[in-house]
Amino acid sequence: MTFEQLSYFIAIVENDTFFDAACEMNISQSSLSKQIMKLEKELDLTLFDRTTRSATLTQAGEFFYNEAKQLIEHYKLTLENIENFKSLHENKLHIAVLPIQTQYNLNALFNSFRKENPDIKLQITEVEDDRLIEGISKNEYDLIIARETMFDKSQFKTYQLTKDELIAAISSEHKLSQRDKLTFDDIKNENFILMNPYTSIYQLCINKLKENNIDANIIRTARTESIIGSVAINEGISLLPKSNFEVFHQKNINTISLEPQIALSVVLAKHKKTASNIAIKEFIKFVDTITN
Repeated sequence: MTFEQLSYFIAIVENDTFFDAACEMNISQSSLSKQIMKLEKELDLTLFDRTTRSATLTQAGEFFYNEAKQLIEHYKLTLENIENFKSLHENKLHIAVLPIQTQYNLNALFNSFRKENPDIKLQITEVEDDRLIEGISKNEYDLIIARETMFDKSQFKTYQLTKDELIAAISSEHKLSQRDKLTFDDIKNENFILMNPYTSIYQLCINKLKENNIDANIIRTARTESIIGSVAINEGISLLPKSNFEVFHQKNINTISLEPQIALSVVLAKHKKTASNIAIKEFIKFVDTITN
């Protein structure tokens, strides 16, 4: 008796005819009949009343149908448990990260982990903000690295990697460029050039402007390099992570801290529904070691 034969038997019962069951199982009717005959011979039972045109169960067939259903359900559960076991013990790790690897030196982090854990196959995928949370919720990634403000703490466990802050980027020709700190009241009447709307930084800026009752005049949204070029010619001001200016060096721009300070921690995050396999545990332990 095989699980394949059990599946054929159940398909016949649930389709009422051998012909329909054969179509569903993608097998010829004659091959299906042969498999059922083998099953009956092994069980020493007649499962179907062959005096009728439809697939009518005998009393023995009705009894065996319930047994077959339980066996198949247990078989499927066993396969699922095996896949879960394999997943928990696989040495594969898929991490999605925002396009922030350069400014936070994450490539060095990944390379160090690979050297210390050569048996773990590490895959890194760079993903924009709008796909990041969706991807991990669909189990496309094991872990993600992004800004702490993006995560609902009731759904995610986070581990801090590095700190950053939101600053004002202003042309050196601007009247506010020599200030040590700026409040939102200081910049409420300025033209703003912000990051693209799909980014977490854009959402953070909009929320902070609304919190300070500012109906901001946003003249453009763009990528960081375009924003910096526009700010340099005094087209407007921007609110950006301070670390961006360690990557994009631009003359004629002053970066000024905001008051109160707006923290932008970068974190490693694990969805609480994601089972922790060996690779996940090793990466979290590695991060904890180098950050503490």
